[in-house]
Amino acid sequence: MVYGTWVNGEPCDTISAADRGLSYGDGLFTTILVAKGHCCLIDKHLKRLQDGIKLLGIAQIDFALLIEQLTARARALDNGVIKVVVTRGEGQRGYSSKGCVSPTVIMTASALPKHYQQLRQAGISVGVSTIPLGLNPVTAGLKHLNRLEQVLVRQQIDQEGWDDAIVLDCQGFIVESNLANIFWVKEKQLYTPSLELAGVAGVMRDFVIEKAKGLGIAVNIDRYRLGSITDADEIFITNSLMQLVPVVKIEERNYELGQLSNKLAQAVVVEEASD
Repeated sequence: MVYGTWVNGEPCDTISAADRGLSYGDGLFTTILVAKGHCCLIDKHLKRLQDGIKLLGIAQIDFALLIEQLTARARALDNGVIKVVVTRGEGQRGYSSKGCVSPTVIMTASALPKHYQQLRQAGISVGVSTIPLGLNPVTAGLKHLNRLEQVLVRQQIDQEGWDDAIVLDCQGFIVESNLANIFWVKEKQLYTPSLELAGVAGVMRDFVIEKAKGLGIAVNIDRYRLGSITDADEIFITNSLMQLVPVVKIEERNYELGQLSNKLAQAVVVEEASD
């Protein structure tokens, strides 16, 4: 296994103090599971990066080169995590992005946390965060570098001793968990929040929705209040690294490891090879 950090393709663990990713969170990222030397769901990760770069008006990067580098890093890593960060690059003082034509591409390769497999099997307990997410239809769905809301929610999770937390928007609608997208099952139908106003459109979320529809499971996407999930039959969260993890407790209420969740888990989970 080869761990490390590369900036614009070169081994390096520093960036310029003038980089707009540092000054303004001006960029986006994606985090890729590597299993048996391959980047899982790579097409979805690349499309999300491309769409985000276009939306933010960042100068285009060399995706052919990025794919080449990802392929080489994944082979060397075998099993683990590759994170790709794209910033607008260096700029002058102030918000204007004029003259920013050289994006910064940061790639890191690291180990996959060992407890993720256990979480998939045993499930997690979550709370409900009191810290709301703001609404912005322009940046909703993007995995951008402005993650202060998530940092504050994580502080609350650590203080309360939860595994994770359900996060609501400032109007009281469910958005996601702090770590992942969230789904629930009621009367054999699947539900997940709309991400048109807030939240991250996860690649595993997209994959789960595809698989569910392929299995003939009805998928409902809308804005839902907290009561919609607390009386669910099954609940689970998804992201590209943990994949599909059942929720077994929300505050004082317990939930079963359900059949539909297990069915979807079997359809989407990529088991990493043993070291």
